[in-house]
Amino acid sequence: MFRLFLTVLLLQAGIAQALPGSSIVFVQNKGQWPTDVRFRVDVPGGFLFLKERSLHYVFYDTNALADHHASRTRPTTDAIRAHGVDVQFTGSQTPTLIEGIKPADVLLNYFLGNDPAHHVSQAPAFGEVIYRDIYPGTDLRIYTFYETLKYEFTVRPGADPDRIRLLYAGADAVNLTNGKLVIQTSVTTFQEKEPYSYVSRDGRATDVKTDWAVAGNEARFVLPNGYDKSQPLTIDPELVFVTYSGSRNDNWAHTATYDANGNLYSGGSIFGVNFPATTGAFQVNFGGIVDVALLKFSADGTNLLYGTFLGGRNADLPHSMVVNGMGELIVMGTTSSPDFPTTVGAYQRTPGLSAPNAFTTSTSVNFVLGSDLFVAKLSANGQQLRAGTLMGGSGNDGVGVNAGRDSLFLRNYGDDLRGEVIVGPDDDVYVASVTASANFPVTDQSPPKGGQDAVVFRLSADLNQLRWSTRISGSRFDGANGIKLTASGILYVCGITNSADLPATATALHPRPLGIDDGFVARYDNQQLTQLTYLGTNLADGAYLIDTGPDGSPHVFGLSRGRYPVSAGVFSSAGSGQFIQALDANLTQSVFSTVIGSGRTGPDISPTAFLVNECGNIYLAGWGGIVNASTGNNRFSSTANMPISEDPYQRITTGNNFYLGVLERNARSLLYGTFLGGTSTAARGDHVDGGTCRFDKNGVVYHAACVCLGESSFPATPVAWSRTNNSSNCNSVAFKFDTDKLKAAFDTYAGTQKNVVEGCTPLALNFRNTSIGGKRYEWDVAGLAKSTDPAQTSFTFTQAGQYVVTLRAYNPLTCKLVDSTQQIINVRPSAFSLTPDTTICARQSVQLVASGGITYRWAAVAGLSSTTLANPVATPNVTTTYSVTITNAFGCSTVKTQTITQDVSFTPTVSVNASVDCGQPMQLSFTNATPNADSLVWALGNGDTLRNATPTNYTYAESGRYDVTVTAYRRGCPISAVVPVTVENLSEVPNVITANNDGKNDLFTVGIPNSKLQIVNRWGRLIYESNPYQNDWGRNVPNGLYYFLLTTPGGTECKGWLQVLE
Repeated sequence: MFRLFLTVLLLQAGIAQALPGSSIVFVQNKGQWPTDVRFRVDVPGGFLFLKERSLHYVFYDTNALADHHASRTRPTTDAIRAHGVDVQFTGSQTPTLIEGIKPADVLLNYFLGNDPAHHVSQAPAFGEVIYRDIYPGTDLRIYTFYETLKYEFTVRPGADPDRIRLLYAGADAVNLTNGKLVIQTSVTTFQEKEPYSYVSRDGRATDVKTDWAVAGNEARFVLPNGYDKSQPLTIDPELVFVTYSGSRNDNWAHTATYDANGNLYSGGSIFGVNFPATTGAFQVNFGGIVDVALLKFSADGTNLLYGTFLGGRNADLPHSMVVNGMGELIVMGTTSSPDFPTTVGAYQRTPGLSAPNAFTTSTSVNFVLGSDLFVAKLSANGQQLRAGTLMGGSGNDGVGVNAGRDSLFLRNYGDDLRGEVIVGPDDDVYVASVTASANFPVTDQSPPKGGQDAVVFRLSADLNQLRWSTRISGSRFDGANGIKLTASGILYVCGITNSADLPATATALHPRPLGIDDGFVARYDNQQLTQLTYLGTNLADGAYLIDTGPDGSPHVFGLSRGRYPVSAGVFSSAGSGQFIQALDANLTQSVFSTVIGSGRTGPDISPTAFLVNECGNIYLAGWGGIVNASTGNNRFSSTANMPISEDPYQRITTGNNFYLGVLERNARSLLYGTFLGGTSTAARGDHVDGGTCRFDKNGVVYHAACVCLGESSFPATPVAWSRTNNSSNCNSVAFKFDTDKLKAAFDTYAGTQKNVVEGCTPLALNFRNTSIGGKRYEWDVAGLAKSTDPAQTSFTFTQAGQYVVTLRAYNPLTCKLVDSTQQIINVRPSAFSLTPDTTICARQSVQLVASGGITYRWAAVAGLSSTTLANPVATPNVTTTYSVTITNAFGCSTVKTQTITQDVSFTPTVSVNASVDCGQPMQLSFTNATPNADSLVWALGNGDTLRNATPTNYTYAESGRYDVTVTAYRRGCPISAVVPVTVENLSEVPNVITANNDGKNDLFTVGIPNSKLQIVNRWGRLIYESNPYQNDWGRNVPNGLYYFLLTTPGGTECKGWLQVLE
């Protein structure tokens, strides 16, 4: 298992992760910028300075900036076009308050320039800025909404929105196009969309039509339909930047390191921290706006612990970093700033810079005054510059300028920005680097012989004293790349040279040069050079990084264009250009050597990190690809075909990625190999802009990287501080990758319950593997079961007793090789039972019988006679599940359930249908769809009973309402259902009455109450209507023939004739 976290280090976006939904923040000016600036925020293609009564935009030529970084061609000029627009609030007043709200949870530190009065710690950042009363009764709010910079005016009741005026000072033109305000500059165009305005009443918004009006470069808001001035008015324009979408200021990757807590530190160069707020078109020198950005991340990558900016008015770049025993970050780099921040008492505060020393690095950064080395020390929280010193002479220091007769044949993009800083047990600082200064400070007075020399020096922990300094000087180019101090005080330095006269002795492994360029290793004991050896082939070679094995033997990671020697019995990739050379402690013998790579006969990658751990395993990291090849350095650089292991983190490479490899002790085998990086085939690939990264002794690599062209496919963990690259150019990435962690661990589950290590028989447990770093696993469940499943194993304990479950994790990459863990499972006896599920008749009772315990606790359910007896009686109304917790004398308990089912599967499903004919008795018919019944009985509600499953028919003698009760029987159980029937017997309607008032048959009487009656004469004229009819028609009615329509309450119509006689 390999662990990775990655963070995209675009500073503003990273800081803004504390503000959900936005990657734009407003950083408060605490003295790091001119006093008229209150806040600053990065915008696409530029910066926005929030001043007291204006918003000052500065835009720059983003294409020109992109040309200065990892480009196929060098820029023809160091100048970058820029343009400032100062949006002045004409007629405004001094706001009563300007404040930031919605604070981010990170503070920023600025050590810019050599005046401590302008050094700022804990500068806060915010999600919004409010201007109170920028106009009388009017507030201005500046904020972000879905990655869009927004501002709005809030006009309180009684205030006048017509006072708001925006003068775009410095703009080339301000035009109104399709309702939008279009502001043109010499480098870009931005827009203000048609304003959206509204008034608020009782929490509801009502739109107010608003337009722009423009006169020259001044704009104002027009409300043609007016608005309700008794309510607050909000005017809300929207900015649209069309330079490119979603970018922030660039910062590039150089170096990374770690501390004792596993926190990751990333060092890079950032563009524009001191960008000037100038109005109109202007130019800036690219080298003058590059500073050092130092970020500290938590060990899991989820939190940015601090962000610190370091530099002066010209270019400043970090090369290497290390954390001392006090948790303080030590940074070594180069500066072209005469005002680079140093501290009182520092060894060297006066720069040795001058314009004739100007040069441009391989990364296209212009050092306009040449370069000095610097060493700086930050407090553990990044809020104090504890110490800072320069180190150099009158020439260029710290940068291996590759030109002239001493030009190296072997080189990579960023190789001129190498060197390394380490600390000793007393926190003294050791540096390996390069100088072209004849007067570089040395303590042994070693004279220069060539144009550029390797230098090694030691400073006191407070950077106030130079304890020791020396050159490694030949007649041509010499540069130190790596440095290692052993526990016994032996100091090893490695580098590259094309000098034939370095101070090697005859006993060295290679006392004379071997080819065009050579690597070298120097050994110092008690600050005295005791040995130096060349390394290489008959072509070009270089030594880049160095570490020592558990026996103290130095191991070197280098590059070769020749065929570097390969020892017997080692892993090797024939014809490859990366070499590992192990030497004896005195540099007189080769312990072993090998090559690793693609076999293309030349270097594939640029080395970045190297480690030999406590058991001798060898770790290496580097990058390769198009950035190296296209910039004219290593034309064949690529990570394609680098050797990978069976289980790489990333199997596929674009050729433009990072490579991580692990070799077994003495390079006997390849333990691990993987690619790491983006999957895009864009024009620029993953890379580092010079500098060193580090492995800790546990095999965890802490690495910086640069990803370009908005590339966001570089693998990021879900909890990383920032997971996307919002720049259209390049931004820094930091990753932490653990190849050597091995810890066996597992969790026990009983179902979904975690950490179950005891229980009663039968105890079914699932053991889930939570180990870290294992390649292979073995489970042993008390000798009863074994498994090699990498995820989990399960076992059911049926007998009481104590059992030991063991998990062993194996990983040949680690020094431990195997780690094991055990858990003891205690299983107690139990013999619990409960009567089985049963089925009963409805409303029947049944006894539940539990056994095996000394206490019983039934869940309270209606119809249960007791909740504590072993054998309560249950009388359920419906199908019911009864639950009992049984506990025995050993403390074992279980929950058992019994379901009592009421069989209602034969519930009567019947219907009764009436057939009605006028003058005839009502006849009933029956349907039966009852399932599963053995028999049915029909009680008709009048004393009659039918026993057929489906009776044919039935006739009631009298009208009325009857309840037909149907009882279905199954296995002796009855279920009844009632079907109401209304009988309307139309046979009882007469057709003759004698209306002679003798009390006999005088009235037309029907036997169905609440019916409706209509009577017409023989000519069809309605002569009578009653609803409901009360059996009262017939008195004083002439003799004759009549016709009637009788409608019953059930809707049945009966038509007939009626004869009236006296």
